[in-house]
Amino acid sequence: MKRPSFYTAAETAEILRLDESTLYRHLRNGTFPGLKIGGRYVVPGAVLDRLVDDVLVTGRCVDLGGWTEQWRHDQIAALARIAAANVELPGGVA
Repeated sequence: MKRPSFYTAAETAEILRLDESTLYRHLRNGTFPGLKIGGRYVVPGAVLDRLVDDVLVTGRCVDLGGWTEQWRHDQIAALARIAAANVELPGGVA
């Protein structure tokens, strides 16, 4: 069975075994990566996968705020590498 690309806030909270209001607070504060469409938040499945992978790789408790900052840093660095390599992105954007 294929997993969804995005999870609702309720689904994400259930997966993480959090109170939904706690997850909403992190999404609003920017301490958890998500996407807001209108008034609705969704969380990419890839974010949950990476969070779990990072916990397993480090073998220790991961601080969510620090993890999110590192995730942002990694995303910016990846975009900078793409720009520096002048790679053509889908849609004809160079």
